[in-house]
Amino acid sequence: MGNELSYVGETGNGCLIFRETTGRYVVSHEQQPHRHHRVANLASAYATCHGFEMGRQNSGLLAAQAAG
Repeated sequence: MGNELSYVGETGNGCLIFRETTGRYVVSHEQQPHRHHRVANLASAYATCHGFEMGRQNSGLLAAQAAG
């Protein structure tokens, strides 16, 4: 039987956090729903969300530098 997910919350930047029945957390982003990470605890889930946001900012900065 697969793990069921329970909704935990959403950060202001569109990051979604769910909890598996095993106690682990699943993190995804609303703009990349096919991409997700499993982490051990809630603190790691929020850190992963922060990483998603930093990645988006860095890719935007790189695109701006390439264009200009």
